[in-house]
Amino acid sequence: MNQITAKTLGTPSGGLFDNPWPPDFPAVGQRVAIFAYEVTRVDGTGQDIRTYHAGPAETAAQGPLGSSHDEPQGVTVAWRGCGTGTVTSVSAPLGRERTCEIDPDEAGLL
Repeated sequence: MNQITAKTLGTPSGGLFDNPWPPDFPAVGQRVAIFAYEVTRVDGTGQDIRTYHAGPAETAAQGPLGSSHDEPQGVTVAWRGCGTGTVTSVSAPLGRERTCEIDPDEAGLL
């Protein structure tokens, strides 16, 4: 199965910069919720940019998490979906955003 690289910041409830994790989490082997975030338009032009964000497993939800909305910066965004998975590795390079590799339970989230 394909793995997802997910940011450890960002949740539908708290926004793109929400940090739901205590220090050193998520950890390898931990079950997590995976949230898909999409940018569909930039300055009136169609786009297809998707990022994934890992949250605590108990925050998982089913299906779309809301409708698209326009941001003041000229982009249209939406939290598109949610799934669950297991963390297989974590990367925390000095001075860069912490990410983790996740084996998703549902291939349709990719």
